[in-house]
Amino acid sequence: MPIWCTAISTTAGHFALIMGIMAGVNGAPRPRDRRDLNITLDTPQFGDLIQTNLHLFQRYNNIHFISFYFAAVMRDAAEEALQYVENVRDAATCDGGTGNILNVLFDNTEWKPQANAAVRLSNLLTKNFQITNGTGGYVDDALVFAMTRTTIEIEALAFGSAVAFEPNLYRNMSKFCAYSFHTGNGTIKSHDISVEYDYFPSEWYLGAKEKYRNLTRDKADNITQRLSEYDVNSTKVHKVPTNFMEPRMEYDDGFWTRPYFDCGGGNIWMITFNSPIQAVINGSLGFAGVATVDVALNILDIDQCDATENGKKFALNVFQGTHHCKPSTNCVPRAGFGFRRGTYYCECRPGFYYPNASATVLAFPGFDVENAYADWIQHGSRDYLASYDCNACPEGCETCVDATPCMAEWDWALRSILLIIVVLILVSAVFLLLFIHRHRRHPVLHEAGVLYLQIVCVGAVLATGTDLALFPKPSAATCTSRLWFEHVAFVLIYVPLMLKNWRVSKQSLVRRAKKLQPQTALVTRGLALALTVVVLYLAAWSATGLSPVQMARTGKGLKFYMCQDTWMSDGITIAEGVFLLWGVYISSKVHSVVTPYNEAKSICWVVYITFILKHLLLVTRKFSIGRISPDVLYLLYVLELQVPATCTFLVYFGPKLRLIRKGTVKPSNPDIYELATEESGTSGPTSPSPAGRRRNQSFAAKLEHHHLTAGNRDLSHGLAMRQSISQ
Repeated sequence: MPIWCTAISTTAGHFALIMGIMAGVNGAPRPRDRRDLNITLDTPQFGDLIQTNLHLFQRYNNIHFISFYFAAVMRDAAEEALQYVENVRDAATCDGGTGNILNVLFDNTEWKPQANAAVRLSNLLTKNFQITNGTGGYVDDALVFAMTRTTIEIEALAFGSAVAFEPNLYRNMSKFCAYSFHTGNGTIKSHDISVEYDYFPSEWYLGAKEKYRNLTRDKADNITQRLSEYDVNSTKVHKVPTNFMEPRMEYDDGFWTRPYFDCGGGNIWMITFNSPIQAVINGSLGFAGVATVDVALNILDIDQCDATENGKKFALNVFQGTHHCKPSTNCVPRAGFGFRRGTYYCECRPGFYYPNASATVLAFPGFDVENAYADWIQHGSRDYLASYDCNACPEGCETCVDATPCMAEWDWALRSILLIIVVLILVSAVFLLLFIHRHRRHPVLHEAGVLYLQIVCVGAVLATGTDLALFPKPSAATCTSRLWFEHVAFVLIYVPLMLKNWRVSKQSLVRRAKKLQPQTALVTRGLALALTVVVLYLAAWSATGLSPVQMARTGKGLKFYMCQDTWMSDGITIAEGVFLLWGVYISSKVHSVVTPYNEAKSICWVVYITFILKHLLLVTRKFSIGRISPDVLYLLYVLELQVPATCTFLVYFGPKLRLIRKGTVKPSNPDIYELATEESGTSGPTSPSPAGRRRNQSFAAKLEHHHLTAGNRDLSHGLAMRQSISQ
């Protein structure tokens, strides 16, 4: 067969199966008698329909498709049954007799103790027929009624009990059905229901009879019985033992009906177990009637909520999952309402709150929800769609009872002012970068190293990027970029400065002329190494996937999002603190060393100020978390980064800009300038003239004598080194 033909036939089979199920379950009219149902979930027709089409789904791997529709059909059948339960609730709404039934099957094993009472009663009556050779002569009406009453007296869930016989088998009556039931006022009523009710075609009787006929074996016990009697001397003695087979029924031989409304009797929903009674008829054992027990469903609560993994197995679990709570609510069962629809509450899920906070019960009653849903399905009412929904809690609230905010609101005025300040600092850093590039040939800038000054300015620009990233609501992207901006900026600003001072400290300690690595190569290599280490560290931190955002609280308990300080971010912060501490140590060594334009001293002050302010503001920020608002926290972030950076610019670049503005070209002592430029290789002639050498030697000797007498040995060592180089 071509594949397209197979596909068409398969699709047709799917459609026929589903339409057949839906027509049989949902499309069937309300039955007047339980025998009138065409196809239900427990009939052979339904099983045949499934078996006929199942091979198509298995062949083409569509078993999940049929499982989905089978579950949907089961749910629809349960919902239809619940609607029927709601429609038939009392004698005024039932049809009379036992014609009002539900097309659902329960797990009846929970009621096995009550069913076994009917099994024992049927076996007792079977023994009576056996003893009386099928006449039942030892039993009369009063005894049969007493048996049915005794059955429901000792079983708490047993609402009623009946004994019904085949025609002309019990005392030659054409029909007889003794029935006893609880009236609800503490009394038991007994009567023969066959007076006004033909029970022979009823499902409870006919079903038991049909099942008995299909039994494959007779069940009997091998009995040895030894009776007693009084002899002629009035002495009680045993009779001769007799051996015989005694037939019996078991629980599995009985028949459970579907749930039905006992209209005109108990006027309640119930389910009946029927155990066959046997008797010898025409020389063989045959069906003689039934003994029944009715289990009252009105005292049982219908649980429409979703099944749970650890939920108790219950006979009425067939109705689980049929509630109509909205997604914003959870179904919570309610007890004590009996066998009716809507015995649950729709309570608000975590993260949602009930619209009417002043209500006595902060939940939607299931009765109202079910009625509104039925009106929507049957009449198109919009009340169900517009109501019965909980409102979402404000952002940050795990639970709430109203719309009271849980998140701290931002002070946009304060944050905007801080943002403007950060932008001004950014513009100033860019302007200074352009200014340095324009005046790059000026001796003041040339002596400090134009390239390194520009790198410091780039670092200042990146430092402002940190505060710009913290301005919007924190996210993984902004918090990650904040760390990159902050720590790369630190490397670009402070590493070149401290490496320059470190080289000055090395020069000042050299006692004999000794060739050192040129300043440009030293600072460049050190900066490249530090930048590589920081970039690799930040890349490793970013690759860990650690959540950089955390929830914090203000002093009033309001929540706000902030960038989280993880152990990796704290680690690099500690490393920077150690580096600054090393810079403080180096600065203490070179603070009094004389350098052109006081370059070393300016760097020393930068290190001192940065070390003090940065750590003071860092500690303040760390210990303020949990007590301050997000706007004050943002203020501390801005101060922690921009105050040290601004001081760096004022202390380090301020004197240089002032000298450029005044037009200063050389230091106050030109001989020191020539010595410095010749050694550093940054300006001045590369090979001084003989006259210059003599002048340098003379000046160096004078300086050495002056500083030695003043006790400044460090400066004398540096001048001796310069004298050696100039020679």
